[in-house]
Amino acid sequence: MATKNQKLFGSIAGAAAGGAGAHYWAKNNENIDEKDVIWYTLGGALLGALTGYGVACLLGSPNDTVNYTHYNKKKRVYEGIAYEHRFDTRQTEHKASGKVFTRVVKDKPKTRSEALKLEKERILKYKPINNIQHNT
Repeated sequence: MATKNQKLFGSIAGAAAGGAGAHYWAKNNENIDEKDVIWYTLGGALLGALTGYGVACLLGSPNDTVNYTHYNKKKRVYEGIAYEHRFDTRQTEHKASGKVFTRVVKDKPKTRSEALKLEKERILKYKPINNIQHNT
């Protein structure tokens, strides 16, 4: 999957390219009336936007990172991120380091950059006692 910005850029770039290409083709086609050129241009822009969105989704950043929150009873004590395939290993590492928590809540996977941003926002907002980074 891709970030919102990657999807937006893909859609805009695709619309521009598709619209320009369709406009050029329609203007140079003798069988198309001048008043119909705009419809070909708009159709090309729409098709280009959809194609750009699809390409961005295929080639964009992978959704492979999860945010998680540790609670001790009902108190939020840690905010973290991990690659999805390492989530269980990361929880074992926390326990081995002596961190005390009774429950873990895991979010759905997202891109690494989105996960890092969300982690920082949550640490600044909730100030969990076991977070050192961003918590001063």
